Amino acid sequence: MSVPIDWSRPEEASIDVAVVRDPADEPAHKVGTLISLAGGPGTSGIDEILRGDKFSAELRARFDIVGFDPRGVRRSHPLQCDAGLAMTRPGMVPDTGAKLDEVRSYTRKLADTCRQYTGPLIDHLDSASVARDIEAIRAALGVDQISVYSRSYGTLAAQAYAELFPQRLRASVLDSVDDHSLDGAAFMASEARAGEDTFTEFASWCARDEQCVLHDADVRGTYTELYDRAARGELRDPIAPDKPLGPLELSMKVTHRLYRPEWSRLATELRALLDQPTGSPIQPTPPTLRGEPTPMAELIVCSDWNFDIHDQRDWLRLWREQNDNAPTLRAHFAWGAGSICSGWPSEPANPPHPPANQSGPSILILNSLHDPATPNEWARQVAAQTHRATLLTYEGWGHGIYDRTPCTTNATDRYLIDGTIPALVSCPAT
Repeated sequence: MSVPIDWSRPEEASIDVAVVRDPADEPAHKVGTLISLAGGPGTSGIDEILRGDKFSAELRARFDIVGFDPRGVRRSHPLQCDAGLAMTRPGMVPDTGAKLDEVRSYTRKLADTCRQYTGPLIDHLDSASVARDIEAIRAALGVDQISVYSRSYGTLAAQAYAELFPQRLRASVLDSVDDHSLDGAAFMASEARAGEDTFTEFASWCARDEQCVLHDADVRGTYTELYDRAARGELRDPIAPDKPLGPLELSMKVTHRLYRPEWSRLATELRALLDQPTGSPIQPTPPTLRGEPTPMAELIVCSDWNFDIHDQRDWLRLWREQNDNAPTLRAHFAWGAGSICSGWPSEPANPPHPPANQSGPSILILNSLHDPATPNEWARQVAAQTHRATLLTYEGWGHGIYDRTPCTTNATDRYLIDGTIPALVSCPAT
């Protein structure tokens, strides 16, 4: 369906947003329409619905389930930038000599190519604009109210929709919620704490479970050795052996394995990295794709967050905070996003702010106790700041908990189908 690029000027240029609807399996018992908001930024909401396994059979029976690719993602006019620049990012680890001025120079060049390939949409990729797209989808479907399930980055658009269109909202689930009230420094510091917390949980599992291939090793020491080798350029990327695996890339790979979590697989991969032969720094192969576009939906984050980093001294201070909050991992992948966005040439269209909804339905917030990407401290704060919000905590690990256990699934289903807020405040770990 067609939506304006700039919702403040709806009569001007438009883009097409791709939408999919999975009709209720039991139309005679249908509750209504459930719109599913994917995370990322960059995850395809279309693909999630087409897989058919995102929601329980009961929800699929009782709701028309609607998914879409948000503006700037996949089938919905993707955000694209120069492929060569995308593959040659500057160093962002001050300990290895990285300079903020070099990061910002790179960012300006990258942003120019993003504007070239993406057009005016580059200034309108924020979650508030996505929320207005959701309202257009609701109107096109011809329903008075919608229920919303959102996960991770999608919770920003869900929160914006609750602020802008509370009367159109029947129910809303924020699963693994983003705290949009944080400034850039608090965002990066809390992300670092979340990464360190979940790595500590992994190391504890490895110490007590003999099936861990690092069971008899010092897991923290293993990571430190790998990080130091990565900082010297001596670690190979296992997916692209001709490329070095940098320290931030190492941290990112580890953190992503903590999403489900995949502890056994992470231990095996760390063991394989440790077994790589040591030697001279690896010289990366220069990219040959300069001048061609490539999707970079992850840059949408610069439309919703404000990272005010004034100069090299300020950057170094924030880096020390990363190290203090994540003494093993050293940094979270949010560090790279914040460093890039601090040099983005335009201000975020949807800057951080506390929740502004003062009406509308009760909202259910889901979060694990140990989440590497959306920490539990975010969930507690969003719940405290949001009108009629209830937090259900999964007392375990991972990112995204609706389908984690029968307890989390049943509590969410009852809320969406019957409007029943869970009486319990937590679900046990399994």
